[in-house]
Parts: sequence; structure tokens; C-alpha cells
Amino acid sequence: MAFAMLPSAWAKRKPAMHMHAEAARVAVLGLRIEEADTSTALAFHGLSQLSWRHEKSSATAAILVLFALTIISNRAQRKAGLRSNNLVGATYEDIQEVAPLSRKLIARGLQLLRAVEAIGMERVGNANLYSLLGIEENGKWCKLPQQHLCETYKHMSRLKHYFDHIKRPGSLHALKLYMLLLSLRENVSNVARCSYETIQEYTQLRREEIRDAIQLLIATHLIRFAGDEDAPKRKGDPMHNRYFIIGLA
Repeated sequence: MAFAMLPSAWAKRKPAMHMHAEAARVAVLGLRIEEADTSTALAFHGLSQLSWRHEKSSATAAILVLFALTIISNRAQRKAGLRSNNLVGATYEDIQEVAPLSRKLIARGLQLLRAVEAIGMERVGNANLYSLLGIEENGKWCKLPQQHLCETYKHMSRLKHYFDHIKRPGSLHALKLYMLLLSLRENVSNVARCSYETIQEYTQLRREEIRDAIQLLIATHLIRFAGDEDAPKRKGDPMHNRYFIIGLA
């Protein structure tokens, strides 16, 4: 099965607790606790930054645009020969051929991808040159099942549901989970092992949102539950689900 190299380090960054500025001042100056607000705030990183509450369908577009850039890069490299770097040149029209989105959604998606540090961008003449951050380093990229997603088409026909329903939060939740499972996938077994708690930690999705996202990914033939014949439960493993990634085995 043909696959493309997808940046994944950004997706494995967890939210972190940070002190508010006033709390930090207390720590530095040694003030008494009652003299200042010492509350902390959750700083979102990676997948948790792509929230429906704040970004709506732009967050969904960001993941779809990242998939598109990855596929465009892979096609260019296969045509040119061995990969020489992490750069890919692409116009909005190039992206639209793979991911049928409006120019507005593509623009916002690219902004979000830069914010979560999935891509870099520089202007070369009248064109944009994008860098897929991490694909030259082991452990910072994962496989995207390009052939499965595109089937016999140039665009990602397998993701039609997500393009058609991009204004629904469920589409974002499912794609966030899919991105996480791709990044946690074991290469030998083609299985991602993770509990609901782990998924919540990375994505900040609620349990009911995770449940619905799993069902949508199964319904759109992107994953299935893995059994012992796919990846036997290892001694000492906690109880969690195992997800088989369709199109990479």
C-alpha cells in the first residue's frame, strides 16, 4: 500500500499547566499566597489547540490540508526520485485538487498548521513553499495511507463525508482522533493501543465525543477494532482498545 510521510510530533504534544503571570510573580518574589491570585491555566498544544469551540470548521480544514500537503509532497518526490528534504511547493489550486475546500478554509487551515508547528512556510517569488516539520527525523513522522484515502482518484475520495460535513463538530472530532491514532500506530502490528483517558489527554475530547468519533471512523472505513489475531494483548498491558489502521497493511 502506498503511504505518505505525515508530520506527527505536533500531534503528540500534550496540554500543560502554566501559572498565570501573577502566580509566577508570587513564586519569584516570595509573596504570601493570600496576596495574589495563584491559579493556573491549561495551555493547549497540538491536537488540543484544534478545538471546535474556538476554530470551528477551520480546525477540520487544517487536518485535511495537512493530509493534502503530505500527499502532494509524496507524489512530487515519487516523480522526482529520492526525497531530498521536507519541502513541498503547492498553490491553493494544488491543495484543492486533493482536498476540495474553499480558499478561505485553506488559508485559515494553513495558519492553524503553522500555529501548532505541523508545518513551516516561506514565500518564494509568487509561490508558497511549505516544510513538513519532522519528516526527516525518526519518531517525528507517521504513515498516512495515501492510496486508501485517494483510491483511484487524485483527491481524497475516502474522506468525502468529512468534506461534505465540515461544518459539523463530529467531523473534527473524528479527524483529530484519526491523526492521533496514526501518530501512535505500531509499525509492525499496524495497531494503535490507547485508552479513552489517553485520547482525552491529547485531544481534550469528552468521552461521548470519543465514542462517536470512533464509530464515525469505523463507518467511513478508516479504522476497525483490532483483535488478538492483529495485536495480542501483552503481559502487563492496561485495559484499552486496540485500533487497526485500514490501508497500511
